[in-house]
Amino acid sequence: MLVKLYQAKAGDGSKKKGLRRTQSYFMTPEDALSEAFALKEKMDSKYANEIEWDYQGPFTGTSEKMKILKGYLKGNKQSSPFYLEILSVENVDKIKPVSPIKPKRFTKDDQKVQTKVMQKLKVKNA
Repeated sequence: MLVKLYQAKAGDGSKKKGLRRTQSYFMTPEDALSEAFALKEKMDSKYANEIEWDYQGPFTGTSEKMKILKGYLKGNKQSSPFYLEILSVENVDKIKPVSPIKPKRFTKDDQKVQTKVMQKLKVKNA
């Protein structure tokens, strides 16, 4: 039986590399979003909260690979963006889901993004 699993990924615009826990797949998109916001929190602390996140920006990509939030260091849109992304994959019984890391702070803007992502994923999966 195939089950859809989700993974959170973040992109570090300064180092130009992706961040994620290896073998970190989740049963629900809510868990993947929690992990994504924990990765966001980690990047914010690394860059002393100088990343300006664009909470009004659109989501890009498909339901299999959706960029949900983009940010720029010190608001410089000419620089490489930081991003949060949710990936979905089909489980082939070799992947074991894990528990997500929970963010310490969850802002109202983060909550709005989470709500919009969940609505979009439910529409695409319906």
